[in-house]
Amino acid sequence: MEFKEQNGEIQIHEVKRPPVVFPECETADRLFALLYFLVGYGFIFVVSSRYFESYLAIFTLCYGAVVLSYLYLKGKAETLSKESWFWFLVMLSMGLTYAFYSVWGILQVLALMMVAAYWTLLTTDRLLKCNRTSEWVFFDVWNAMVVVPFCNFGCQVRVLFRRAEEKEGEKEKGKIGAVLLGLVLVFPVLMIVLPLLSSADAGFEHLVGNLLQYIGDHLMLVFLRILFAIPVSFYLFGLVFGGVHGRNTERIKVSSLMETKRQMRVVADTTVCTALLVLCFVYLLFIGLQGSYLFSAFAGGLPEEFTYAEYARRGFFELCQIGVWNLVLLWSAGAFAKSGEEKHRGLEGLKVLLSVLTLLLLMTAISKMGMYMSVYGLTVRRILPLVLMLWMVLVFVSVLVRQKKEFEVVRVCVLAGAVMFCLLCVCPVEKWVEVYNVWARARGLIV
Repeated sequence: MEFKEQNGEIQIHEVKRPPVVFPECETADRLFALLYFLVGYGFIFVVSSRYFESYLAIFTLCYGAVVLSYLYLKGKAETLSKESWFWFLVMLSMGLTYAFYSVWGILQVLALMMVAAYWTLLTTDRLLKCNRTSEWVFFDVWNAMVVVPFCNFGCQVRVLFRRAEEKEGEKEKGKIGAVLLGLVLVFPVLMIVLPLLSSADAGFEHLVGNLLQYIGDHLMLVFLRILFAIPVSFYLFGLVFGGVHGRNTERIKVSSLMETKRQMRVVADTTVCTALLVLCFVYLLFIGLQGSYLFSAFAGGLPEEFTYAEYARRGFFELCQIGVWNLVLLWSAGAFAKSGEEKHRGLEGLKVLLSVLTLLLLMTAISKMGMYMSVYGLTVRRILPLVLMLWMVLVFVSVLVRQKKEFEVVRVCVLAGAVMFCLLCVCPVEKWVEVYNVWARARGLIV
């Protein structure tokens, strides 16, 4: 499907997609197709190792080096953008620091995998919009983690054996198949012969026994790792090979996403404004009834019949959830309202009001947590939600500014969120928390 705009209307034309032709492979492609088997094995080795944290840091560094080396040999390293280096540093900060400390746990590992895939696609110049982080970032991540690697899943084998197929054809494949068949047939024969030879000679029995024990203790683990490493190497090589050669990287197109976005605008502006107006009224009523309770933290006062812990915890996570839901509502209002990109004063005004009320509730939650920490000190579990709320404040402030000034809200928020996440990865938060608590407790600042 192709979308073209004529006379203010978008017309849809059916276009037959040409068959995907497998690209010509160079020596560098075949070399890295072999190397990626080691990369896949390294990943499985890291996951199955007792020293997961340390080996993950080493693997992150090696993965970045392999991708950059492949791009260099393919002549693409010179065109790397500043943003690709930014995400490269983000990846390293997540992976290398995991060997020493982590406040995120498994969440940091999952974020590292996502960033590594996104960075790989970015370095190969295959993002949806101008090869930079944009409002389509979630589709870029989906492309990097699912579409490109799985659509190119078998490219590693094809790269390795393509030259042999072109030169020697079916004869060469027949030789390989004959060797594999011979190995399969000899295995049951060995299972019969080896016990008989062991019974006939004590020395051979001792040798075979030691060999079988070694196989049971070591080689079986290596075999299992190789077994799982094969699909992992297919996945990783499919991602970088597809990005470098542009193979199956355009299955998601901006034109299709824009048309889908246009078709989503089916709700009347009056309906959207009514829903937002009711929601804002409920928030105003809640704030009016609970004003003295909510805003006492700004003045440093504690409501009667409340301890600091009860005051900080009661409603804290509920207010955080309200902030998230309001963010979803703001996006939905912009996505489903018929006005679309056109200016609608009523809708814009209600978006501003909802953002201001949400910021007010978030600042209330932040002040409550701040008063709690000023009395009982810092902990990692108190800092993490506080950082999340500060990021949400940035998001809603960006939404407010966006009503008056055009800029890429999603890009700013994603990059800022990545920086904040990395700061918590790089900084020894637990050590700093401990040092601050000892210092503050010695001076009587906290309990």
